Parts: sequence; structure tokens; C-alpha cells
Amino acid sequence: MKRIEALINLLFPQVRCVGCDEPRMLDPGSALCDQCETRIDALRVSNNTCARCLSPQKAGEACGFCANGGMDSLERAYAPFVYRDTVQKLVVRLKFGPCETAALPLARAMAETISGVQADAMVPVPLHRFGIRERGFNQSLHLCRLVASHRDIPVVEALRKVRRTKRQSSLHQKHREANVRAAFAACAPVNGLHILLVDDVRTSGATARACARALKQAGAASVCLLTAAVARHKAEYER
Repeated sequence: MKRIEALINLLFPQVRCVGCDEPRMLDPGSALCDQCETRIDALRVSNNTCARCLSPQKAGEACGFCANGGMDSLERAYAPFVYRDTVQKLVVRLKFGPCETAALPLARAMAETISGVQADAMVPVPLHRFGIRERGFNQSLHLCRLVASHRDIPVVEALRKVRRTKRQSSLHQKHREANVRAAFAACAPVNGLHILLVDDVRTSGATARACARALKQAGAASVCLLTAAVARHKAEYER
């Protein structure tokens, strides 16, 4: 078991499955019961998706998300899961619980997803200082560090959030782009680096695009997106 996961298990010993709250004895290092492991495995991103952005795509048809600029400043997206059911519950518990143990199965799957991917650094999507104060920690940085414990890619906190924004989930899709415009800036050298931008979930993609633009403006050679999950709904195709 990786040292970070071992420390989390020591500090926050599990007595319930973080997916269904089933009270039971857990094996060391386990966060989910067998049933929830099966449930999240059924939520893996399927093959009928765009190879670049992971949005649903019918055979022979162009990807609407990419065509509408959904991947502007981003080369490619990686994610193990669809944002639904048990996976959604894990992300919400990680983000707003906060339940740091909920990150363990997500981070393991993220690490598997980028097996063989070459990158110079993983950069977490930052929170504004008021966001850190409200939540107590940055869930994207936590995921980043856990993924790094499985993959030999350094974590670089190369972005800072320079402007407080409204919560993206509270806004209609068409307002999300303006909400995060110019909200991020590079704060560490990234010139010439191939970067994996790490976040918990991609919905409209507005936050990822804003972060990628900031990294590209600072000289990053490329930016790919790594998330635990990708949302699936009609609004995903809207810019």
C-alpha cells in the first residue's frame, strides 16, 4: 500500500463503506464494499465516446463537445468514470464532506487510466483562499497527490485562483465560461512542460479551459485534463 493511503487509513479508519454506508469490517486499505466496487466498475467510461474529450459520440458523427470548443487549450481528456450514482456520491463526499477516504478508489482508477501517459507534471485546479477556508482542503490537490503516489509524475501547484467566483454547479451552462474567465494565473514556471491538469469532475469544461489557457499563456507546451469522472447530460454540448 502506498504511504499516503496508509496514512489516511491510519488517521481516518473506515468503519463504513463510503459508497453505501454499510457498517462492516473493512480490509485494510479498502474504502468500498464489494457491491460498491462492482457498481463503480459498471460506471467506467465506455468505448462509444470521443477519443479526445470522452463525451458520448455516435459512430460516424462528429463530436459536438469538441466542435463547440469544449476542448479549447486542451489536447486530450482522461477519466475512468461517468459522473453518476456511486461515483457521484464519492465525488460529493470528497468535495463537500469532506471525506478524504472517498478519494482512494477514484485516485486508483485515475492512475490506471493514465498508465503509459507521458507528462512532466500534474497540476491541480486551485481553489480561492475563501474556498479553502470553507472546505478545509483542496480536493483536486488531494486527488493529485494520491495519483502521484501510483505514478512517477511530480505534483506542481502551478496555478492560483486570483478571483473569487460563484460555484459553477449553481450556474446555467451558458454562464459558466464568464464566471471563471481570467480567474486563474500561473504561479510557477511551466515553460515547455507537458502538463496533466487534475480535477474531480468535468461538466461543462469551463474551469478546465480557463486553467489550461493560463498555463498555455505561461508557456506550457501542452495541457491534458485528468478527472475522476465526466458528466453525461445534454448541457455538456453547450459552450
